[in-house]
Amino acid sequence: MSRVTGFFARFGRHRGAGRDTLRCPECGTDRLQVVDSREAPDAVRRRRECSQGHRFTTYERCEVFSCPRCSSTETRVEGTDVGARGVARTRRCGRCGLIFGTIEGLVRPDISVIKTDGRREPFSGGKLFGAVRAACSKRPVTTEELLTLADGIETELRDTSQTEVRSAVLAEMVLERLQPLDEVASVRYASSYVEPGGVEEMLSVIRQTLDRRELQSIRDTNLPLVADETESSA
Repeated sequence: MSRVTGFFARFGRHRGAGRDTLRCPECGTDRLQVVDSREAPDAVRRRRECSQGHRFTTYERCEVFSCPRCSSTETRVEGTDVGARGVARTRRCGRCGLIFGTIEGLVRPDISVIKTDGRREPFSGGKLFGAVRAACSKRPVTTEELLTLADGIETELRDTSQTEVRSAVLAEMVLERLQPLDEVASVRYASSYVEPGGVEEMLSVIRQTLDRRELQSIRDTNLPLVADETESSA
């Protein structure tokens, strides 16, 4: 006699398949069939039976995603993976059979940038990347380095749960990361995005750049005064 269970079904992982597969909670097989299905306000309740005769119930959330090919909303989830960008799901359209992906991520609070005149505008990682890329035009800085710079600033802002940041602070965050990449680009950026103040501000940025260069030169050409622990223990 088959045992009847009712709960949120757990997922097992197919070896080598690279995706999560629904399995029987009693015997672990993935050979399942739906014997009954009923609609709920925010989910679909399905009664399933495995090849060994065990029955259990799953509750699947109703998520409306239109197929990019035929616009049908009759899709089913075939695989789930959790990554840095969120929960990635592989879906198959029930009408045309197209397989496509969706990503479910965390909605974070908006960040406002306070301009020098008091105006506020939404923070945009794309706009930040564009400004840095313009400053690095025809300079030996890769797109990957610029994306890492922009992503790092956005991550730092969101990790500290800030809801607003002054444009001057944002410019300092950019210069702190841009100067080690390219000194000329950092001066270009400062000329456009550091708070207006004339020649003095530009000279200050150039002095900071020269000081950083001198400090790095000292580190590169001088041996440490104290031997490294790994060297002393050798």
